[in-house]
Formats: sequence, structure tokens, C-alpha cells
Amino acid sequence: MRLFDMSSLFRAGLALVVAVTLAAPPVAAQGLFSAARKVNDRVITNYDIEQRKAFLEALNPGSADLRAEALRRLTEEAVQRDHARRLNLRVNRDDLREGMTEFAARAELSADEFIALLAENGVGQETFESFVEAGLLWRRVVAGTLRPLVAVSDTDLLRARDTAAILGRQRVLISEIFLPTDPQFADPVAQIMNMIEAVNTIDEFSSIAREFSLAGSRDQGGRLDWVPLENLPGQIQPIGQLRPGQILGPLEIGGAIAYFQLRATESTRDIPADRVQLTYARLLLPGGRSEENLARVADIRAQVRHCEGLGPFARDLPEEFLTQREALMQEIPASDAIELARLDRFEISANTTEGNNLVVLMLCARELQFDEPPSDDQTRDIVFDRRISAMADLKLQELIADADIRDF
Repeated sequence: MRLFDMSSLFRAGLALVVAVTLAAPPVAAQGLFSAARKVNDRVITNYDIEQRKAFLEALNPGSADLRAEALRRLTEEAVQRDHARRLNLRVNRDDLREGMTEFAARAELSADEFIALLAENGVGQETFESFVEAGLLWRRVVAGTLRPLVAVSDTDLLRARDTAAILGRQRVLISEIFLPTDPQFADPVAQIMNMIEAVNTIDEFSSIAREFSLAGSRDQGGRLDWVPLENLPGQIQPIGQLRPGQILGPLEIGGAIAYFQLRATESTRDIPADRVQLTYARLLLPGGRSEENLARVADIRAQVRHCEGLGPFARDLPEEFLTQREALMQEIPASDAIELARLDRFEISANTTEGNNLVVLMLCARELQFDEPPSDDQTRDIVFDRRISAMADLKLQELIADADIRDF
């Protein structure tokens, strides 16, 4: 089954622009070409919006609120184009034609056939060209500036095979404040820093951001949208360990003094028990929850980095007191399964007892069972693509936050 049947979709689409243009008297036509939004120095007209609406309707008939979606996409493309221009990136006619051919091929059409179907639905060729050109420019921005920042290590590969990485997600809502480091602003900045460190609520932090922050997000009270924790720079990642309302900073980032406040976190894990295989180590410590055993658990947490590292802590115990097991989640005894469900790879639990023994569990692996497991190269590509896509989304949010956007 094809991704979509382009021919039938276009013929079912609405010829919005044609209808508006033919029916409109001169005054209305003038309004059609008037400015609807200005993004930095780029103007988005009502005509641009109507064209994009017709294009989106042709691709996906029946979609709701097409005007808002069209304006959102045109705004994104405007800031993408500005950023590409600052990097001296261009798309020549041959590249543009190749991009149009590639897009049309998704519907099993040639570029000319695709353009003809667009015309039937009132979409001009220049609208299609603009759409493709913006995509090509952004692809080059990502390839040139973000791709070199992304690497996937062997450790990342191991983590990616854990179902927490495959099916789980941890992301954060944060707010930011950036202050200048220029010596002439030292005294007022010191006063603002004291205000930030005295903040008790999320609203207080946003009020300070709105009044004093240098970042483009100041108009939103410094508030950013959801972002995967792993895609934040290393200096900021500790924010995932905070409670909502707590503040990270001051940090020196990009020649500015930065503060970040955690507004919310989201962590989900949806794992089908009949397809998840766990490998875990199980160590029994005689004496139950004695102070001596709790001290040994503290030593284990401090010293052991992988399952094989538990061996020295079982040196004087019967052989059966240290075991390594491999089983589907649904086949594991409930008391162990509940504890293991809370753990990530190489984390330790010591919350249960068995007879007079304290049960120490370490998760070695949690993997989905595939009919044909992906190769290391395939898994590495998946992790790489996810990371660079998330970084590109974050970069786009930053560009939009920094842009001068005005509606008419």
C-alpha cells in the first residue's frame, strides 16, 4: 500500500486559491496579497497562506484549521531561510529540480505530473518550489552545523537496545534566563541574580525572564516547549534530577550567565511483557535488612558498574546465593519483577527479603524480542537520526523564539 494516493487526493482537494481569486473584486484581491505576518524581514501574505492551505488540503484532505497550520509552517520556513542565508547556503536550480522530483516520487509521479495535479487544485508551481527549497536549505543547515555534534558510542548502542530507550521517553519543560556578562552591567546583573535565587514559584521566574532575560524566549516568560533530556547540552542535563520549580544555575553559556528552571518532567515506559526479555543478577545477603547488609549495599552501589562486578561481594557465600537469570518479564516472580521494572541497565534494588536474606537485584539488560533483530548499524542509525532530529527541532524553536514576528 502506498503512503498516499496522490492522484486521488489532489482531485479530491479544494481549489481554494482559484475560487477566491476568481470571485474576488479588485479590493478583495488587493487584500489577498496584503501582509498577514512579518518574520524578521520576510513578509508572509494572505496569498501565501491561501496557497499553502490549498497545498496542505491536497496532501491531506479534510484536515482541520488549515490556516493556522499553513501560517505555522510558513513561519518556520521563514526563520529557516534566514538562518541558511546567514550561513551563506544556497539551492541552485538543479538541486531544486532534484528535490521536487524526489518529493513527487513518493506519490509515484514525475515532477511534471505532480505540478500538473497541483495546478488542478489551484496551487502554483512557485508554491511547491518554495516548499521544497526551504526543506533543502534546512537539510543543509542540519548537515553542516548539527550533524558534526552528534555521535553514537558503543555505550549508546547498548542503551538503545534496552527497552527503556526503545519505548521509553524522558523529556522536560524548562524556562530560561540569560543575563549579560559585560562588566558595565555587573551591579544590576548581581541584583537580578539575587532575585532569581530567591524565586519560589514558576511564575516568579517567568516574570524575571520577561523583564530582564536576553533570550528571544523572554516574551514567553522564558518558557520553552518539551525537549528530550538527552538532547540538552551536558551542562544543562542535571536539570532532569531536580524537582519542578527548582533552578539550575548560574551557568556560563555562550558568553552569558544562564539560569534554567524545571517546570515539569515526563517519563513513560510502555513495554509489552510478552516480548521483553530481562537479564539480571540476583545476590542474597544473609541477615536481612541489617545495618551491615545496608552498608554492603551502599558499597555495591558505589563500586559496581556491571553485573559481573557483584562477584567479589559473594566470595564467602554459597554458590547459589549469586545467580544470573534470563527470562521474559511475565515469567519472572512478581516480587523481583516489580523491583526490576523500576531499574535501568546496571541499576540496583535492595528493597525485598527472601527468608532471612536481603535480595539485591541488578538489571543487566532489558531487550525487546524481534523476529529479525536490527543490526548494530541499523540501531546506530536509528539513534543518530533521533538525536539529530531532536536537535534540529530544538534549534528551530530557538530561531523562532529569537525572531521578530509581527501579525497584521
